[in-house]
Amino acid sequence: MFTRLRQAAQRTMMPPNYSGEFRQKAKDIMLKFLRSKASGVLGILLIGLLVIAFGLWGVADTFTGFSNSVIASVGDRKIERQEFQVRYVQATRDFSRQLGTTLSAADAANLGITQQVLINMMGSAALYEAADDLGLGFSDDAIAQSILADPSFAGVNGQFDEPTFRAVLSQNGLNEKLFVEDQRRFHITNQLTDASIDRGLVPKLLIENLYKHFLERRIANYMILTLEQTDETGEPTDEELETFFNETKLRFAQPETRSGHALVVSPARFAELITIDRASLEEEYELSMSDFTVEETRKIDQLVLSDDTEAEEARKLIGEGVPFVEIVDAVGQTLDNSDLGEVKRSDMISADLAEIAFAMEKDEVSDVIEGPLGYVVLRVRDVKPGSVQPFEAVEEQLRQRVIYDRALEDMLAFTETVEDELAGGETLENIGQRFDLDVIKIENITNNGKSLDGTQQVIMARYDQLATLMFDSAIGEDIPMQEMEDGTFIWLRLNEITPTVVPPLKEVRDAVTAEWKVDERSKLLQAMAEHMVKVGNETGSFKAAAEGFKRKPLVSEPMTRQISNDTFSEEAVTRLFNVGKDEFAWAGVGFGGEIIVMQVADIIEAEAGDSAARDIILEGEQRKYHADLTNQFVRSLQDNYGTSINETNLNLATRELVTR
Repeated sequence: MFTRLRQAAQRTMMPPNYSGEFRQKAKDIMLKFLRSKASGVLGILLIGLLVIAFGLWGVADTFTGFSNSVIASVGDRKIERQEFQVRYVQATRDFSRQLGTTLSAADAANLGITQQVLINMMGSAALYEAADDLGLGFSDDAIAQSILADPSFAGVNGQFDEPTFRAVLSQNGLNEKLFVEDQRRFHITNQLTDASIDRGLVPKLLIENLYKHFLERRIANYMILTLEQTDETGEPTDEELETFFNETKLRFAQPETRSGHALVVSPARFAELITIDRASLEEEYELSMSDFTVEETRKIDQLVLSDDTEAEEARKLIGEGVPFVEIVDAVGQTLDNSDLGEVKRSDMISADLAEIAFAMEKDEVSDVIEGPLGYVVLRVRDVKPGSVQPFEAVEEQLRQRVIYDRALEDMLAFTETVEDELAGGETLENIGQRFDLDVIKIENITNNGKSLDGTQQVIMARYDQLATLMFDSAIGEDIPMQEMEDGTFIWLRLNEITPTVVPPLKEVRDAVTAEWKVDERSKLLQAMAEHMVKVGNETGSFKAAAEGFKRKPLVSEPMTRQISNDTFSEEAVTRLFNVGKDEFAWAGVGFGGEIIVMQVADIIEAEAGDSAARDIILEGEQRKYHADLTNQFVRSLQDNYGTSINETNLNLATRELVTR
């Protein structure tokens, strides 16, 4: 079995014969070449060629293998189903990142992402149509320049880097051609909005009123009410429980789960097949001697002399045996200026100076030397000799490293075998059996990688990205091989999707009963809060409102409308600012099922001299004001050009994603 695995790896180490469309090959070659050439004029020309090529091929060519069903149009501009699906997936990923959890396509549809994506695409289409009618444009060279200058695509050297470019686009659900078209649309429509909408001025009176509104502060007397302060409820009747369950079914729904298989290939598995003889290790030791060498370091002073006069003076003093410190002082410098610190040979600015410095004895002072910075004098203050670990001391470490490196090489070669087998219709299970590899069954996981009972398989805990992959994929879809951080390769296959399901009442009766009791006590708590507010507003006294409670109200710090925390929720702050001085209000607290009853104890007007706050308010209102103008402008353009939506194709496009 081991022999077949190793032979398969060796067979596939021959250079692969890639096939595909000419344009795809040309694109890949061009982008790869950009890595090293995109830093100058040639890079600009290459990016320009890339932009022109994408423009000629068109965005629709991005979606080979699909029909071009139109789901909507604005004037003559069509919105294709395939681009909508790309935007839909992209929006779902963005929303998932914001929520910190993976949303399935079904979750996204329930949240209204379908409508939001379509609205945005139709708005963009209207602006682009208007810009086109006005003859606005953005040249290929300008797009190329903007791509090269974008810091998001810079590598470690600060220049455009093709792998970074592809990685950023992939993370955002884009490909190269769609990105280039997006850039063109953005810059063209930006010309339109810059010349019109962004010129709109926010009225000064509005800013003054908003300033007073936002910076007004209030102090509250308040008391927290908890469920423990209400009476226990009895048991619900069957009718009450059934009614409550029908109204709150989603609380008890079991989330969507997915099942599949994973073929796992690890470096350790291949390492079992590899043996290294001593001669090979000794050869590797000689080749990698620098890895086991501690370089010699020296503490060196380098006195730089400014001209021939100082050089002559230094020569004279050195010849007389004057100490280095006095030579430094004689030319008007200090030891701080001459101290290079503890350096290796490679740290020296000049190889010639390094050769001299590392040949000197400790405390030796050199003659005047002509270096790249002018005349210099060197002194060696201390020497730390270098050392080399003997072969015997590093033999086992070296053995493991060589085995691991060769295992990785064999693994990379073996991936071609796996890909060929899968392309030929072979299953992960058969491949695993043939080559004695681990094939792990992943059963009924939710989008957090755990089972419904909260347990988690070892593979899902070790590689948390697998859950995201399974929930982003469709049954029967080819999921690309994944390389994990520890060097393990994993092939995934999604076998089954179990949609969200609400169990019958009899299966969750105890949980529903407990929720019903909490809900009933919450109603009692609200009634208590409403009574306190009523009494408080009638009497103006918190003491009267809280009669029967054995505690006094607390007093808050001054707060603005922007405050929100575990005590004063956003709803509580809004209600507090909606009533007058000495008046009462209630709301839920920021966390949990408790309620806060509040009285406005004092109102502090905004201070007139806070210019920084005024600027912040102006900036925020300008953004909202321009957004409102944009919406009005877009609606006007859509009315002028005419819009249409093909509901059948829209539903089909969404359904295709949901059923994946």
